[in-house]
Amino acid sequence: MKRRFRPNQSLILLAGFLAVAIAAYFPGLSGGFVYDDWGSILSNSNVQISGTNWAEWSKAAISFPSGTPPFRSLTMLSFAANYVVGGLDPFGFKLTNLLIHLVNGALLFLLLRALFELRDIANSNTDGFNPSLAAAAIAGLWMLLPINLTAVLYVVQRLESLSTTFIFLGLWWYLRARIHHFRNGGKGIGMWLSIGFCTGLAILCKEVGAMLPFYAFLIEFSITGGRNQNGQRSRSVAALYALGLLLPLLVGMAWLSRRYINASLLNPHSDAITRLMTEARVLCDYISWTLVPNLDSLTLYHDDIASSSGLFSPPTTVLSILALACLLGAALWQRSRRPLFTLGTLWFFAGHLLTGTVIPLVLAFEHRNYFSSAGLVLGAASLITLEGGFRRVQARIALVSLGALFYAGTLWMRAEEWSEPLRLARSDALKRPNSSASQYDYAQSLIILGRETGKPEPVTDALGILDQARKLPGASIHFEQTMIGILEPSGYAVPDELWTSIIDKLKQDPPDTNAIHSLSRLNHCFIDRGCKESDLPWLTKAYEAALTHAISNTGLLAIHGEFAWHVLGDKELAETDYRKVFQLHPRDIEAETNLIVVLIHQGKFEEAESMIDAMSARNHWGVLNAYLEPLRSTLASRKSTAREAALERKD
Repeated sequence: MKRRFRPNQSLILLAGFLAVAIAAYFPGLSGGFVYDDWGSILSNSNVQISGTNWAEWSKAAISFPSGTPPFRSLTMLSFAANYVVGGLDPFGFKLTNLLIHLVNGALLFLLLRALFELRDIANSNTDGFNPSLAAAAIAGLWMLLPINLTAVLYVVQRLESLSTTFIFLGLWWYLRARIHHFRNGGKGIGMWLSIGFCTGLAILCKEVGAMLPFYAFLIEFSITGGRNQNGQRSRSVAALYALGLLLPLLVGMAWLSRRYINASLLNPHSDAITRLMTEARVLCDYISWTLVPNLDSLTLYHDDIASSSGLFSPPTTVLSILALACLLGAALWQRSRRPLFTLGTLWFFAGHLLTGTVIPLVLAFEHRNYFSSAGLVLGAASLITLEGGFRRVQARIALVSLGALFYAGTLWMRAEEWSEPLRLARSDALKRPNSSASQYDYAQSLIILGRETGKPEPVTDALGILDQARKLPGASIHFEQTMIGILEPSGYAVPDELWTSIIDKLKQDPPDTNAIHSLSRLNHCFIDRGCKESDLPWLTKAYEAALTHAISNTGLLAIHGEFAWHVLGDKELAETDYRKVFQLHPRDIEAETNLIVVLIHQGKFEEAESMIDAMSARNHWGVLNAYLEPLRSTLASRKSTAREAALERKD
């Protein structure tokens, strides 16, 4: 019996969900920048362009602060475009993110509808559900998931949402090509194009785009088994995943093994094992935060999650591992009977392979669940209605309506929290009293309020919060650094305890990104004469403590070079630091530029000119003009000054 498709009904339903999503997110569009938004956008002059110069656009494309060109370049270009249109008003950036999210919802609808069609023809299903309406309902509920708010209102996480745009597009394109190939055979050119083209674009938004081939492979594993309608295995599909997935997977595993794993998995007390045990708890949190969200559990920061030091420390570690094992086992067991449940579950796990395993990233961020949440909703829908459970139309309508109401209401309340920076900071600080990041944000918001109003009370409150938060386990030195930045310029004496606390923390643990940024801010406190010269020995001791560790982050050497040159006036020491950074990262444009500049100021013109020539040789399509032109100008000026000085000495 041929199923009747009613696209008008599904489009009306999808349009209704789009309208509800806009309404739910709207309060949050008036909020401000948060966390990494400051470094990637607000203080990143490279994305603040006029829009009329190709060199500016090329520099913006490779301006992500961690130095990962060409990865993330499309996202950085989109930030530059936002700046050209509306300056640094966060409303325009957030509105763009919301539009991307709505587009993703529409793409998810299209790919799910194609997925259901492939599932029906691959498994000869004639009963069940209206695929178009089901796709609209699942995509609509996904758009309203409160956990996905940070991928929308946390501006810099356009990295995640825009990469997912191309992942969804690639999966839809792949499914359309696969359906044709399933029925008719052939070489499957469309499948190759969809994976190759969209994976490339997704990676240019964020590295997670590299997972697209694996997500497509899981469709084959769960739905078709790699076979065509005639029951024979498809050679085109086999070749696609042998070349497009297996080879890159082997290369990636070799890289991970060398950099992060080695023999550490054999040591039960290694950082890799500790992280894996902890991430099991985090994945269970993601599931609950996605499907049954609690407003009090959803925050920007989750740095208060304690690491698991053993299977029973805390006891939820072993329970989480068992729960995940049961979920994965059930998905594999139900592969023939409930392929959509299998696929949704595997998509959830696959979405966390890069961020939730051994790579030493921050343990938990809600935006990392952006793609995986679609898998969770698909898996839950399969169990509840699509491949079992409620089959009556009335029951399905009631479930979708109740889910939409619950998610939309929670999302709207959360968007209200994000509607004003101080409100968000206060809310997160109350929810996460043991989160050093949340407490720091709250203190920063109070400091800004004090500066805007001219009242001392908010700044006094901020100092109290910072003083308490700096003593939290794992708290970085940015608490002490911020207190120094408030006290020194205001003429107050900085307690020695703040400086000794900085030194002790730097001795105890290698400086992370936050600590490196804090040291850079302390550099500028002295450069700008905000800090007293009598406190300079303290900063020197802080760097000595930081440099006792093996250099795992070359950013430390870079800001020590800044300290040596601009605070101590020691260009030779700065040159030594910049050379080390350049040797470790010879393709890092910032490291290369820093070394060239210090060489010019050291009078080493020939070496500087040689490096400029080498950079020019890589200047394809003028993408490095924004770096080369100032360097050439500085070199010419310094050489001219040196010649004039030489002539004067002769006279």
